[in-house]
Amino acid sequence: MRHTLILLRHAKSDWPDGVADHDRPLSARGRRDAPRTGAWLVDNDRVPDRAAVSTALRTQETYELAAEAFPAGPEVLLLDDLYAASAGEMLEVIRRTPEGIGTLMIVSHNPGTQYLALALADEANPELVTKVHARYPTNTLTVLEFDGVWATLDPAGASIVAVESPRG
Repeated sequence: MRHTLILLRHAKSDWPDGVADHDRPLSARGRRDAPRTGAWLVDNDRVPDRAAVSTALRTQETYELAAEAFPAGPEVLLLDDLYAASAGEMLEVIRRTPEGIGTLMIVSHNPGTQYLALALADEANPELVTKVHARYPTNTLTVLEFDGVWATLDPAGASIVAVESPRG
């Protein structure tokens, strides 16, 4: 079965004094940019069936603002496993996805999100791999596709088909 994986680094966050990292909200720019991500996903027929979102406030806010553009709400999982997760930890979350989910969106943090995109990418689109490698700012999404099952997704097992950093 053909699957689509959307990896999204949260939008720009704020750094208020006395607020723990986990509880940092989006900045004004992040609140402007995140809805653009949802619009891009809708415009490019990439609305997820399921979203797995880090429990950090900034990732939840990013997802909620993006999802306002979706015609129907996908299933949403808030996962502590995605907070400051490594690429390997994110991959384990992905591998637990049921086969009935065609498009999965992961909303998490860097550097894990960028490293995972690079680890999963085959060499089908070297210019997109180079783009991910060169820079991965906040509110960047990478869309990957692969044939197979979620449970056996391995490094170099997917093709990057899009890399975007929607700005508001």
